Amino acid sequence: MASYNKVVLLGNVTRTPDVRNLPGSATVVATTGLATNRRYKDKEEVMFIDIVVYGKQAETMGMYVTKGTPLLVEGRLSFRQWEQEGQKRSKHEVIVESFQMMGGRKDRTDFDESMVDKDDLKMPADDSMIRDEDVPF
Repeated sequence: MASYNKVVLLGNVTRTPDVRNLPGSATVVATTGLATNRRYKDKEEVMFIDIVVYGKQAETMGMYVTKGTPLLVEGRLSFRQWEQEGQKRSKHEVIVESFQMMGGRKDRTDFDESMVDKDDLKMPADDSMIRDEDVPF
């Protein structure tokens, strides 16, 4: 019997990603959470899902993703078990294969319009425009 394990989620990051190296390895891993919601009738159901990202994408997530960032993730569902203080623990998490930040530039808090020189945004006068004969191809 064929099987298929694919998860696509759209939600907001619940905490700034924790970026680390795997023990004894150079592989980078980032862990965080994603809050998704479902509305029906007059109710809303919120789910908090742990997500894990590996490699270069983990580094990217650590640099650009913060709490509250809208994120679209695609990955697979994973079940992990471990023992902690003599008790067996387990949880489901999504192993992210790709992600995309959904917020636009206006959502960024580190962008300041005063840093842009308004003269750089003006169109040049007609006599300084590039002519067709100036283009080498």
